[in-house]
Amino acid sequence: MKPTVGLACLLAIVCLIISGQNAVAGEWVARHGMSGGQYQSAFDQYTGQGYRLVAVDGYAVGSAVQYAAIWEKTGGPGWVARHGLNASAYQTAFNQYSGQSYRPRDISATAGGQGSGTFAALWDQSPGGWVARHGLTSAQYQQAFDKFVGQDYRLADVEGYAGAGGVVRYAALWVKSGNSAWRARHGLTSAQYQSAFDQTVGQGYRLTHVDGYWTPAGVRYAAIWEKTGGGQWAARHGLSSAQYQAAFNQYVGQGYRLVHVSGYWDGQQARYAAIWSK
Repeated sequence: MKPTVGLACLLAIVCLIISGQNAVAGEWVARHGMSGGQYQSAFDQYTGQGYRLVAVDGYAVGSAVQYAAIWEKTGGPGWVARHGLNASAYQTAFNQYSGQSYRPRDISATAGGQGSGTFAALWDQSPGGWVARHGLTSAQYQQAFDKFVGQDYRLADVEGYAGAGGVVRYAALWVKSGNSAWRARHGLTSAQYQSAFDQTVGQGYRLTHVDGYWTPAGVRYAAIWEKTGGGQWAARHGLSSAQYQAAFNQYVGQGYRLVHVSGYWDGQQARYAAIWSK
């Protein structure tokens, strides 16, 4: 996907350290292609150094699950995170943390978990109204979308995944609406996603969330755009691991920071969609 804006060269370049699939830039850290054990090790390392998790994405690669994540060295409310959960364990964690005044901030769902999906999530104790659902068919997701949007919620996160029998399921998070206009689409092929991207961005919206996911019919995309202010930004999708690392190096070297990444399986290898912002 083409960048949404021209990328101007900067006089000052952000300090960047690359080691394999590890990247550290300024006060944030990003990793991808991690096994569950590697993700846990990175989580322990970075949180021990004063970083907090701000995004996590689990994605099936063949029969395994890998993880991509972003940490920032910043303050904020209390938070907790879990990964590698099947649907039942995720529901239990969801109930537990909701009962302790935590709200979901980032959710991830991918194939696995004996057909029920494999989940990862981040919760924090920030205020605000919200509602979340998982295990929804496409029709059920659309019904929930219409219901909650009609109650003045806005979609903040949506994850597609192949459940039992190859049925595509969705997990989603809605939050009480702000003032900016927004749009969302799901079930898009790569070409449909590119078309929707070009049209929506051309109307003054910026991409805030994209999720790639494998289905029996091939890769599909779900995305959220908002008409809101902010600095320059860039987005790419359909990247191999090497292409993603190259794009990461390019944008971070030009002063951008990674704000969102989605990993997904295309039937042969892992692919990535990502958003960078200044």
